[in-house]
Amino acid sequence: MQTDNEYFDSDEFKDLLAAYEDSVSSGAPVFLDTDDLVDIADYYTLTGQKNKADQAVETALELDPGATLPRVYKAREALAHEDVEAARQLADAIVDKDDTEYKYLLAEIMIVKDDIDEADDYLKEQEPAHTGDEHEDYIYDIANMYIEYGVYDKANQWLGKTTEPDSPDMLELKGKALMGMGSFEECIKVYDKLIDYDPRSDRYWLEMAKAQYMIQEYNDAITSCEYALALKPKSLAGLQVKANSLFQLGNNEAALEFYTRYTQMAPKDGTGELQIGTTLLHMARYAEALEHLNKAASQSIDMCSGIGSQVYETMALAYSYMGKTEQALECVAKISVDEGNSKESAERLVIHGHVLLEGGHNEEAEAMFRNAIIKSKNSPDIILRVIVSLLDNKNTEMAYNLFKVYFASLEDRTEGYPYMALCCWRLNKSEEFIYYLRQSIKYTPKEASAVMSTIIPKGLSITEFYNDINKFLKK
Repeated sequence: MQTDNEYFDSDEFKDLLAAYEDSVSSGAPVFLDTDDLVDIADYYTLTGQKNKADQAVETALELDPGATLPRVYKAREALAHEDVEAARQLADAIVDKDDTEYKYLLAEIMIVKDDIDEADDYLKEQEPAHTGDEHEDYIYDIANMYIEYGVYDKANQWLGKTTEPDSPDMLELKGKALMGMGSFEECIKVYDKLIDYDPRSDRYWLEMAKAQYMIQEYNDAITSCEYALALKPKSLAGLQVKANSLFQLGNNEAALEFYTRYTQMAPKDGTGELQIGTTLLHMARYAEALEHLNKAASQSIDMCSGIGSQVYETMALAYSYMGKTEQALECVAKISVDEGNSKESAERLVIHGHVLLEGGHNEEAEAMFRNAIIKSKNSPDIILRVIVSLLDNKNTEMAYNLFKVYFASLEDRTEGYPYMALCCWRLNKSEEFIYYLRQSIKYTPKEASAVMSTIIPKGLSITEFYNDINKFLKK
């Protein structure tokens, strides 16, 4: 089963592309099949040449106005802009209603309308018409379609039908589906198999690294990134995952090196400058951090797209740590949120409260925190962010009391145990400290190690610390 990338690298496609471009440049008639022209359009789309892609599709329709694939191409373009009506009209104009691509298109229209079950039932109705190798191709196409639209659970279900689960093509889709579902440990097993097939695939090593990063296996992620970068030294994603992993391990100097390499290769991408600024912030190099954050702000074209908000949030923290509350609050005001999104609004209120608290405006800060919790409708994530802010500002008693409410109303919530253990340590509540430390090790050991790093003696693991806890409590 050949993928688009493999086909685009083939001599056959290169010859087709050369013939087409020669015709266009010379003004001579194009003597190519409409399906070949759509392949050329796909290639242009993949390489960011949209105008050329559109021209190839229009040429195909001029040659054969009733052709299926050019209309499917245009319909999918419409669906990408959520213009379901235009896609439906293009589908209706397709002459051959028995064409599988037409049927795929109908299913895609249903998916974009969020009629997922209806689409799935329709695709299952078409399934018996595909037997033998065609059935494997059908499974592949449906799973791939679901993955493209982010419906990962359905993709995984269809992949369960294959008789070739360990073929590289099916494994690649399986890896993507599992990654999208958040089943990272299973995803790692899949990429282990794929690497056995092709240990020189930088892409497989990189996807392995991403999955390892998501389950906080940072050393393994770094190792996988090193293989990926050895095979493709200019991989931006490889540099970023390695830098992020180093950052999570507290190896800030090494992280800076790789973030800097990233920015050198992608100078117009504000993400690298944001990450450098964030790393410098953690190193208490606030003035340097602000230099890079200002660059990130100027490089961010769309300040509502996430990166702008992250930049201004990090700038607010930098100014706040420097004792410049007024400048910090100016940055908070620049954090763009969707006012209809209660979680985003609450998060900005927490940051505002954090800056006020650090600036010594305790009553105003508490009011902000209360508003954030109310705005979020008592969201556990927001409550936890408030607690962490209180802890950062040494308001341990208040954090402890809020934690009591937090755990009482959320009996099955495992997040927050390390921070509660830290509260109990600071307040000399030995029995509670031991209980929450034990819960931390059981449920969130990696987070516990990070949160407890100021308590645990250097060179000692958190489990060793717990096993000999009485010795440390006596101290």
